[in-house]
This record gives sequence, C-alpha cells and structure tokens, in this order.
Amino acid sequence: MSDYDLSRRVLDQVREAADIVAVVGEHLTLRKTGRNYVGLCPFHGEKTPSFNVSREKGTYYCFGCKRGGDVIDFVMELERVPFAEAVERLAERFGIRLPPASPEARRRKDEHDQLVEVMDAAQAVFVRQVGEDRPRAFLERRGVSLELAADFGLGYAKGEWRALYDELRRRFSERALIAAGVVVEGEAGRVWDRFRDRVTIPIRLARGRLVAFGGRVLGDETPKYLNSPESSLFSKSHVLFALDRASRTFAQAGRAIVVEGYFDCIAMHHNGFAETVATLGTALSEHHARELARRVPKVVVCFDGDAAGRQAAVGAVRTLLGAAVEVDVLLLPQGQDPDDIVRHEGSEAFRGRVDGALAVTDFLLESMGPTREERRRNLLQTLEIVNACPDPVRRFSMREALARGAGVPLEQLGQIGSPTVVAQQATVQALPDKGELALLRALLHDIEPTRRSDVLARVPGDAVLHPATREVLRVLRKLTENGALIELAAVVAEVEDPNVRRIVAGLEHEAPATSEDRLEVVIALLMRRRDEARRADILDKMRRAESAGDKETLERLKAEQTELIKRLGPPSPGVPEAK
Repeated sequence: MSDYDLSRRVLDQVREAADIVAVVGEHLTLRKTGRNYVGLCPFHGEKTPSFNVSREKGTYYCFGCKRGGDVIDFVMELERVPFAEAVERLAERFGIRLPPASPEARRRKDEHDQLVEVMDAAQAVFVRQVGEDRPRAFLERRGVSLELAADFGLGYAKGEWRALYDELRRRFSERALIAAGVVVEGEAGRVWDRFRDRVTIPIRLARGRLVAFGGRVLGDETPKYLNSPESSLFSKSHVLFALDRASRTFAQAGRAIVVEGYFDCIAMHHNGFAETVATLGTALSEHHARELARRVPKVVVCFDGDAAGRQAAVGAVRTLLGAAVEVDVLLLPQGQDPDDIVRHEGSEAFRGRVDGALAVTDFLLESMGPTREERRRNLLQTLEIVNACPDPVRRFSMREALARGAGVPLEQLGQIGSPTVVAQQATVQALPDKGELALLRALLHDIEPTRRSDVLARVPGDAVLHPATREVLRVLRKLTENGALIELAAVVAEVEDPNVRRIVAGLEHEAPATSEDRLEVVIALLMRRRDEARRADILDKMRRAESAGDKETLERLKAEQTELIKRLGPPSPGVPEAK
C-alpha cells in the first residue's frame, strides 16, 4: 500500500514523463532500428538481440522469453519491486511529485520530509568537522585519507554533550531531532547528542537517501560502534551499507560481496571491489537477501575469520539460499577481517581470494567437520539449511553432495530431513490464437484510429475465447464509451493484469499486419463461432425441455433453431477456430 495517490490520472502522468528508452538504457545497451530500439534481453541469456523497446508506444517486448509491458512493468520485473514502489521510483527519477493519498498520508509525508532534512543538516555539521586533528589521526591509522573520507561522507561528532543539538535547534524542533535519532531524550526531559566523539558514517538507502548514521568511537568507550535507533526512516534489517554505491557496479561485476563492517566495506571499495556492501552490525536478513536477489545472481559472503564470523556466514548462507541466490563463501584467516587483508596484501592478492571462494556446498561440508563421523552427526542440521533453497533441482543436487561427503548412501537420503520447500516458478500466460491476435493487432496497430471504434462495434465479444482478448476488448469499449480514441498507449495504461499488458506489447512482434480482407474473415469466423455456440446451447435446452414435457419452450427453441439453420446451414462438426 502506498502513501501516494496512484489514481489513473497520476499513473498516466508518470508513464508520460518516464522515457522508457532512457529507463531501459540504464540497464542495457540499446541500438536504434527504424522507429524502435533493440538490445540483449536482461531477463534471459541471449547472444542475438531480441529485446525491443518502442518510445512511441511506451512498451518493451522480448521475442525470446515473451516478457513485455510498459515502463512500470520493466522496473517491476528488473528490480523485483511491487507496483507502487516501481511507480514511486519512476516518479523520483523523472521529477514527478506524487500527491499524498489522504490528509493523514500528507501529514506523514510532511513529517518524513522534515526528518530527512534533519539528517541532511546533521550530516553537513559532521562533515565540516572531520578534518579536526582527533578524527583525522584516527582515520589515518585506519588507512582512510581525508579524500576517501570525503568520498564516503565520513564525519565527526564532537565530544560535547549538546554540540549538535545546540546547532540544529535553531532550525528544527526538539521533537524532530529526537524522532530523527540524532538527539536522545533522557529522564526529566533532558536531551543530549546521541553521537559524541565518534567518526560518523552516513547510512543511505539504495536510491541514496540518508536515513541513519553509524558512529565509531575514538576512545575506549563502549559500544565501539553505535547506530541510529530504529525510526520511521531507518530499520537496520532493511538497509545495507553502500548499496547505493555498489548497485552501480553490480551489472559489470555480476556479483555482490557482503562484509560485516563499515571500514571493511570502505577498504574494499577503495581497493577496487566496488560491488561490496555491509550489514549494520546485525545478521543478514531476509530483506537484505531479497534486495540483493533483485540486483545480482551471485553473492560472495566474506565475514571475519573467527568462530563468530563463521557462524554468521552459515546463517547468511541459509538466508541467501532462501532468496534463490547463488552463494560462495570466502573464509578469511583466523582473527583477520577484510580491511586488514586487503590493505596489507593488496587488491590483486585479495581478488585471488575472492575468485577462489568456496562454493556453498563445499563451505557447508567444511562446516560439518573434518571427519565423516562428524559430518554424519551434523548432516541433518546442514540439510535443513539447504532445504531453504526453493529450486528443487539445485536443492537436491546440494543434498546429494552433502550426503556423499558424509558417507551416507544416497538411497537413505530420502529418509533424512525431507525438503519442505516447494519451488515456485512464474508461469507465462499463453498467447491468444492467431485469429484473436490478428483482431487485436488490427484494432491497435493496422486500422486508422478514427475507424477503430466502428470495427470494434462489429466484433462479437461473446465469441472470444482467450481471457486476455476479452480484457482488451473490455478496455477498448470503455475508451470508446468515454469518447477517447483507441490507441495502444491508452490500452496499456488502462489494463491492470501484467500478463495482458505483455500480450498487448508483443502484438506487432507476434502477429503479422492484418489486412482489411483478413480482418473481415476473422470477424466472420468469430460471428460463426458465436452462432455455433448458440446452436449448441439451443440443442441442450431442447433436450431438457423435452425431458420435462415443456412443449411451449420446446416449440420456441425449435423456431430459434430453424432461423439459425437458415442463416448458418447444416450444423458443423465443431466450433471453428478463428485462424
């Protein structure tokens, strides 16, 4: 559910502003051919471009995997986000201000916007102070220059109790500072800065919006790291540090690397691993895994080499398998983290480590123990991790490899930890038959727009079989009743079912141009199909009337049958297909 008004008028505004060629072009290379653009499909592997984009119609369609739709569908499919979020992302991308859905939503939006302003103002203060001697010396010891600190927006919160509060109180209410999490309220209403004598790390959403801070203490105080509190802006189980930066390189890298700490992540970026993200002092959550699954096919888990790090890696593997992501695990030496190693060994040596990361099955086998006896003892627990994978082929392949590694006969595997996960695969609705495709193509492409309503009036809608064709005809009649011209862009905007939008987007690719003669044949066949169905219905009713002794109804039905025979001739052996 969205806090914004997503009425038809607003959606039309977003669709009109969102240049589909620009949106698609951010993710793949397009080449202009005639009035359309083509490129390699981002939804399935191919070597010959079969992905077509039409700026004029605002649609895309792939000959290979049959995916298609409008610009909102593209964002939903590629980024794996719900409809409302796709609309919001496009509105932000193209500068469309979405109106709030209600007065209450407007109030929440105003409060949200003010919290964002507080965060930006706090960031400006922190950044201004990072060059002071104390934070600069700390960063230099960590191998972070002031230039690198500026690149990541690192700052410094002074040690005084109310330094930030005193500066921001001139612009924002105390309530807003507390709600944003930069100020803490204690007993008796006393307030003080949350971050004191700490290097601050800005935490941003995937689209770059600042929502929280991490703080690394410079002295001996505890905790060593402190995050902003949970708020309407921020939930640490929903945010990955540096995802906004890493997303830019995911396509080229083909993977994401996940580490545990802020400075691990910064060091990785600085040394050429810009596909790195970090958790925020919490376990990798299901939401984290879904966010990564939307963007990359593979994740390399690279946690600290101690016992806690290995245990966290096992948990991350389970979560990532559940999100249907390919997983590798990089095991670091005991007591070392990515920051230490990449700074001391250098980029090339660390790249070798990443490329040599263990496949998920090998990692799980190693985690089960060095001997077969230990592996047998731990097999059931490890199978439960593997069972999180929704792909049955991959799941059973891993189960068999683990059983072999534990020395358990494969015929006994079915008795141990049977999988409870059932794979869910999206189905693509079949296309209408050739006749119905020809009819739709004629109404949306081949006939002049001014004539389309007249042709539509002659189409016997009750003879149409495919649900997508029936839905398109319903939309066309609605447009006609409202006095609007029948145009493809208007139909795509009006149709709610993404499968139907896919079929509409593919019409000019899946069906040849429909001539006037061909259109007349299709309409005639549809009318005959309707009449044949009517004749079958009359025969069925006649049998029931005869059985019931209802002579009056029987005579009326016989008269209808006679009129149909005069028009149609003898009964056909079957209902004709509109080919």
